[in-house]
Amino acid sequence: MLHEMPRSRRFIAEVAREFATIGLPSLRFDFHGTGDSTGSGDELDFASMHRDLDLATTALRERTGAKRLVLLAWRGSALAVRNWLGRGGVADLVVLWEPVVDGGTWLQELVQGDAGERAMRPPPRAGVPRITDPADGQLMGFPASSRLRGDLAQARLDDGKATGTAPMWALVRAQVTAMPGTIARVLPLPENTPSFDIGAAMDATFFLTPPVRDVVNQLGHAMRQEIRA
Repeated sequence: MLHEMPRSRRFIAEVAREFATIGLPSLRFDFHGTGDSTGSGDELDFASMHRDLDLATTALRERTGAKRLVLLAWRGSALAVRNWLGRGGVADLVVLWEPVVDGGTWLQELVQGDAGERAMRPPPRAGVPRITDPADGQLMGFPASSRLRGDLAQARLDDGKATGTAPMWALVRAQVTAMPGTIARVLPLPENTPSFDIGAAMDATFFLTPPVRDVVNQLGHAMRQEIRA
């Protein structure tokens, strides 16, 4: 989501490619109003993401004939996926890569990071005022509507709502000591796993390092075993 999307795009494509090599057909997509999808960024909210998740999961099942499906979400999108499951979304396994646990806290971090980024922008040409006021509706350089901000502010992984029958796994770094009780299995990430949050270098996420590639392959085999069980 937002500024983490372009940072993670190549990385996610590499992960999908690894899954395909072990027999797991994969579909990576951009939410409406983001990336290569149509629409305006200020149309993005949890409701639009729910519609896209419905479309994407249906498309993958139809194109591959797959009976069972794994949904893999990165960072903040885990909150939208959790909300989607609580509203009837269907998957056989959900895997969350370094999920944001508390949307309200994350939103505050983004607002603070946005203010810092605006303050560091180079001065505009003579006679043009510097824009430091977030009244333009953007967050970290991307449109963020009041609806999306409201959705994030209220979202938590442990919101107490039912998630259907889909178990949820999480991949996290070793220093993360706890995950919500809704997470059935936690898998460790290597310390050199790329980060996509504020301050992360985009060129550090272009390729999978050997340790990360090993984790992705282990994850792929574990997912395949889980959905075949």
